[in-house]
Amino acid sequence: MTTEVLFTFPNTKTAITAERTLLTAGLKVTVAPMPEALSAECGIVLRLPEQELEAGKAALHAAGTAVSAIYRVQGGRLLPL
Repeated sequence: MTTEVLFTFPNTKTAITAERTLLTAGLKVTVAPMPEALSAECGIVLRLPEQELEAGKAALHAAGTAVSAIYRVQGGRLLPL
């Protein structure tokens, strides 16, 4: 079972820019609706396999992209990182 992480962003424009950054870095990113359990500040999240977490954080940091929060999806629950 692959564990995933979710990245949330302050707005949709930032999320779209982040998606491009992560794809360019060769990461397996997918766009998903914001889970109801989380704030609807943006409406979408980016999902990555957990093994790509550090590479994703590094790519977004290098691009100067603001991340609101990161969560681990574990057993149907969202755990803040």
